[in-house]
Amino acid sequence: MNFFYVLLLIVSISLSACQIIDSVPKSETPVVKTEDITQNVNEFNNKLSSLVKQLLKSELYDHKKKATLMTTFVRADTLTYKKTDHPLQYLGHYLSDGIKTELVHRESKVIEHKSSSAVSISKDASYFLSRNIDELKGIDGAEYIIAGTFVEMENGAMVNVEVIEISTSEVVSAAREFFPNTLFWPAKSVVSRNGMLYREDK
Repeated sequence: MNFFYVLLLIVSISLSACQIIDSVPKSETPVVKTEDITQNVNEFNNKLSSLVKQLLKSELYDHKKKATLMTTFVRADTLTYKKTDHPLQYLGHYLSDGIKTELVHRESKVIEHKSSSAVSISKDASYFLSRNIDELKGIDGAEYIIAGTFVEMENGAMVNVEVIEISTSEVVSAAREFFPNTLFWPAKSVVSRNGMLYREDK
């Protein structure tokens, strides 16, 4: 009789173990650890720095005395920005904001064209930046515009940047850099569970 209970206990434990193993999501594989994220951020920042260093090499670009205005980088084939389910979806915004930050760190004179004429206050927050054309101050004072395009490739995107003198439309400086897909993940394909990021393979 004791042997029967021992056998029953062993079978029950085995079945419980199988159930736990089966409950682990098979379609999700941990892909990103903290050190991976740090490495990607560092690589992205290095590529941004490379772009800015290339731009500042030109003696025609007087970035410290004459004001520069940044625009959002767009796809080279359409010259527009569109939302797509792609790792590079927000690349145009990342590049624009990142280069603007790099320029300011190098004491460049940069104008924020999205600044409003007044602070807007809502129930939950205060706002100064806007995309409403009627609220913007305009671009008075800017002498250069930085415009950029990117071409999607199999493993990433080739980014091209131009510094254009507004009064003459002359390109006074230019730069190019390749950004791999591995630096980005589509937001809806990554989930967080137990402090670890997972990619859902669909």
